[in-house]
This record gives sequence, structure tokens and C-alpha cells, in this order.
Amino acid sequence: MHPFLRRALTHKELLIQMLISAFVRIMGAFSVFILSIIIGRQLGADDAGYFFLSFSIITFLAALSRLGFDNSLVRFVGAGLSDNAWGDIHFVVSRALALVTVSSGCIATLLYFGSDQIANTLFNKPLLAPVLKAISPAVIGLSLFTLLAMALQGLHKIASSVFIINISVNVWVLLAIYIVGLNSSISVGLAWAVSSLVTLFFGYIFWFKYRKPSTGIITVGWPTLMASAMPLWVVMLMGQLTLWSGQFVAGAYVSSDQVAQLAVAQRTAMLTSFILMAVNLVVAPRFAAMYKQNDLAGLQTLALTSVKLMVLFALPIVAVMMIFPEFLMDLFGEGFSRSSHLLRILAIGQFVSVVTGSVGFLLTMSGHEKDLRNTVLISGPLSIVLAMLLTPWLGATGSAIATAVSIATQHLIAAFWVKKRLGFNTLAVWKRT
Repeated sequence: MHPFLRRALTHKELLIQMLISAFVRIMGAFSVFILSIIIGRQLGADDAGYFFLSFSIITFLAALSRLGFDNSLVRFVGAGLSDNAWGDIHFVVSRALALVTVSSGCIATLLYFGSDQIANTLFNKPLLAPVLKAISPAVIGLSLFTLLAMALQGLHKIASSVFIINISVNVWVLLAIYIVGLNSSISVGLAWAVSSLVTLFFGYIFWFKYRKPSTGIITVGWPTLMASAMPLWVVMLMGQLTLWSGQFVAGAYVSSDQVAQLAVAQRTAMLTSFILMAVNLVVAPRFAAMYKQNDLAGLQTLALTSVKLMVLFALPIVAVMMIFPEFLMDLFGEGFSRSSHLLRILAIGQFVSVVTGSVGFLLTMSGHEKDLRNTVLISGPLSIVLAMLLTPWLGATGSAIATAVSIATQHLIAAFWVKKRLGFNTLAVWKRT
């Protein structure tokens, strides 16, 4: 087949896969957005602030519980699928789930019994304690269903992966709000915890549906698996700090209603990067397979093509956020439109992450996890330092600036490492692919 025709067919297939992925990601992002609006309107800014802060805490603790297996599963399952190595796939998935069940159970227990001390000592918000207790089982559910979603992503089961990681919990919580009539941050936190366990059940159903019997000799051992997971554990924790440290610091310095305003602004701004997440669902397993097959030319073509598509889709979303931030924030209820400037700040940081492309997955899927680890060892602490310096001075605005700068810094440094290790610049979107 002529090379031009081969590239055209590859780009067409990639575009179709990305459009499908984008559609299911839109559904996931839409469910998160709608749930945030409902919670903001149902609880009011003050009480909603306790839920959003609790949610940020359990999100970070769930990342801690997963021990770095998230992207390792995508890498090994994706590579194993290309070689039909189901013995390797079963090994990495079963071992990861077993270890994370233990770690998440321990952390959820500590959170439940230590909620009073966390609420009073770290955040000086006694009303936060019962919300943390109610939502604490979600550490287990969120940790495990995320791993199952990553395994499904490695199998190229995009719709099922997105349903598990982005849609299911939000749908169940929305149903609980409307059917049961939840009207407090405690009840919503409990509903989220129960919904996470229901989602975990569905995650196992999908996994058992799509997996095939274990065949072949297992070539991935504990040393290989842990050598990949441990650097990624640091990456995940620092990445979570980059995202949530602004809210953590704000929780200690500003009122709960300002925490809610910051939280919904960040959730809305993250709609900008949903296309990045959608593309990652498609390209991450392909990155792993191409690098394993030493197809570096194909890897570069795929990476640069995906960046062009991401920028194309993200630009209209960013434009709406920059031009109509008051309208978007007003959707969450009374008092939220005052924080429209937070949305503008955070949207800029998210857009930088889109423009740089799938740099994190490029490094991870090509075995350069340590470079990504070194990157987030800069951006994670940077987010904390900036938040600690700016929040006491500027309030929630300082937290937003810290988050936006740290996100942009993380992706730009990762783009530098991609250029150095893989030989191409993801920012060079003008190049022909």
C-alpha cells in the first residue's frame, strides 16, 4: 500500500476512534458538570463547600491507595493485547487489584476514624468531619473501579472505561438526590460512597465480560511491574497535588463558600481538558504498542495528529469560558457568579495542558516513567508553595493562580522530556504528519 494512502487510512481510523471517545467523554464530563450544578443549587455554596472539599480529599487518598498502578495497567494491558499475551494481562490486573484492595481499605479506615482530627487540625472546619466519615468508603470504591477502568482502556474498551470512571457514580448520585431528596453535604457524601461501590460492581462485570482465558508464558514479573508502578505512584501523587493542593490550602484559609466557588470553577475549567482525556483513552495503548514495536515514526505521527485534533476541539470550549464566565458560574446557583475570574484563570492552565498533547502518556508508555516523575516532583511542590504564598494574600484567587501555573509548568516540562527522549516536539503542531 502506498505510504500516503496508509497514512490517510491511519488518520481516518484515528479520527473515528477519537470522535467516539470524545462523545463518551463528553457524556462523562457532562454528568460531572450537571452533578456539580445540582449539588451547588441543592446545598447552597456554604454546605456544598464541605462536600467538594471532602471529595478532593478522597480523590487524593484514592490516588495514594492505587500505588501507581493506574498507567502501568494501561501500558502492560495495551502491550499484552497487541501480543495476545493474556497471561501477562491477568497477572498485572489481578496483582494490582489485590494490593490496592488492602491499601485502600487501610486508608479508608484511617480516614473514618481520623476525620475529626483532619477537620479540626488541618482545616479548622469542625463541620467537615461528619462529611469525611460519610464519604470515607469511597476511597475503596474509587481506587478499585479506577484500576478496572484503566484495564478496560488497555483493552481498547473505551465506552466501558469512560462509563466506569466518569459516568456511573454521577448518575447514581443524581438519582439519589432526586429520588431520596438529599439536602445536606453529609447525605450527598454517603450517596457518593455507596455509588462508588455500585460502580465497582459494574467494573468487575465489564472486566469479566471482556477478558480472555490466560494463555502463554507470563513474562511480566513483580520486579518489572513494581519498577513501572513506583515512579508512577510519585507521578500520581504529585499530579493530584498539582490539581487539588489549591483547594486544600484554600480549605484552611478561606470560608467554605469560597472553597465551593473555587471547586466548581476548577470542575468547569476541566471541561477544557476533557478532549485531552478522550484522546488519551485512544492513543495511550497505541503508544505502548508502537514503542514496543520500535515504530518511532508512527509514534511521532500519532502524537502530532492527536495534538492537532485536541486543539481544534478545545478552542471553542476555552473561548466560551473566557467570554461568558459569569453565565457559566451562575448555573451553580446564587453567589457563584462572583467567582467568574477564577474560571478564566483555571481555563488558561487547562488549555496549556491540551496544547502540549499527551506528553504524560508518551513518557509513560515508552518506559520513561522516571522523567515524568522528575517533572511532577517540580510541579507538585510548586503548587503547594504557590498556594501557601498566594492564598493568604489573594484568597481563592491565589489558589486558582497556583493551580493554573503548576498545571501549565507540569505539561511544558513533560513536553521538553518528550523532545529529548523521543526526538519530536508535541508543540510543533504545524509540522506535517
